[in-house]
Amino acid sequence: MKKHAISISFVIIFIALIAVLFYNQSQIRQVPSVYTFDIETEDFYIKDIEFVVMPHSLYVTKQYLEVIGEDKIFDGISYGLSIGENRIVSLSQADDPFHLPDTANSKIYFNTNNLFKNMQVSKSDTIKVEIHYKVNGESKDIVGEIKLSDVVKPFTLTGDKTPIRLS
Repeated sequence: MKKHAISISFVIIFIALIAVLFYNQSQIRQVPSVYTFDIETEDFYIKDIEFVVMPHSLYVTKQYLEVIGEDKIFDGISYGLSIGENRIVSLSQADDPFHLPDTANSKIYFNTNNLFKNMQVSKSDTIKVEIHYKVNGESKDIVGEIKLSDVVKPFTLTGDKTPIRLS
């Protein structure tokens, strides 16, 4: 009886180890999802917003602002992107970001490389966008949502992506 119980225990442990091995291999082989999009307001673009989702983590890359039109004077720009309760991008620039010393050709680059661990993201989630700025003395507040399923980057990207218009 004792030998029989020990044999059953070894079989159960062996099956559990095989199950753990297969689970770990399936996690390693999961392909990351890449999401990329641009946001357009009346006055500027937020371009090349991109993030990579792996199981249990999310990595946000850099993006840049580009002014639309001429003769615009900004007095601060701030924007944030959230997925669920998690803020993945939060930027604020006082004064006119398009007239700073590190601005080139009416574009300013922001290095927002951030890694968020223990974060679950699926293609059915949405990104909440909040943009606040002042241009030519007028304050503007923009809030919108973007479906992740609409901005999944394909393995081959042909042509230009169309900016998502928020107003």
